[in-house]
Amino acid sequence: MMVVSLTWGCTEYIDLELETDSQRLVVDGMITSERQIQYLRLSGSVAFLDDTVSPPVSGARVLLSDGYNVETLKEANEMPGFYVAKNGFAATPGNSYELSISEVDIDGDGIEESYQAISYMPEVTKPDSIDILFDETWEIWKVLLFFNDPPESEDYYLFRVLINGTLISERITEFTVVSDRFFENGRADGVWVQSINANEKAEPLKEGDVVTLQMCGITEAYFDFVKGVQREGRGQYPLFTGPPANVPGNISNGALGFFTAFSVSYSNLVVSAELLEGKNNSD
Repeated sequence: MMVVSLTWGCTEYIDLELETDSQRLVVDGMITSERQIQYLRLSGSVAFLDDTVSPPVSGARVLLSDGYNVETLKEANEMPGFYVAKNGFAATPGNSYELSISEVDIDGDGIEESYQAISYMPEVTKPDSIDILFDETWEIWKVLLFFNDPPESEDYYLFRVLINGTLISERITEFTVVSDRFFENGRADGVWVQSINANEKAEPLKEGDVVTLQMCGITEAYFDFVKGVQREGRGQYPLFTGPPANVPGNISNGALGFFTAFSVSYSNLVVSAELLEGKNNSD
């Protein structure tokens, strides 16, 4: 029996809605350079104004290839639609990965379809350090990055935050994505890249808590996809405000969603009494 525990590594489900009743495959998946649970989710699209949950797509054949080795993702017995790589699988920065999905009849016409996507995994440089600063106006802790961007390439980054090992920015609407043009002269000297909620409804930071910034190297295509989803979802959850729309992804054969591969690095900060005292003095 395969049981998948999706903790801080989980991502937000993206139920992309259509204006018609035609059903299409939705792919929500990422692989990283870490040796942890790697998975993707397959579901069917839901028509506009349909209040049902997007149905999982079971029984698919899902393969990952780097051009030399092929990894088969198995469907989790107790989580239909989730396809999981074997324990210990980690992608390698600098490689491209092809996702292949077959044995799927998403439109129910008796003819199986197949889908492909390719994603390159960029390298990522480890941050020099991070800091946090309380902003009284917004009631947030700003996570500040100190980092030298490699000057020889055009790079794109994704930032997420963990507290004591638990991811708190797990939804795509909570990701921060930037290009290296965001850093002046290739240097980040305390640039605000993520936030931690500090209002009265949030769990307060305590002395000894560990704040971790996850810095990911992503492609320009995934950068554009995340920005598009956030633009559609600004000010509202679920994703869309105004007329429904489908953010273009990278899956072939008319499928929706995105398959991405990104490298990961981290920087940690232990919350000190001095930091908390500074917040209290500003209250």
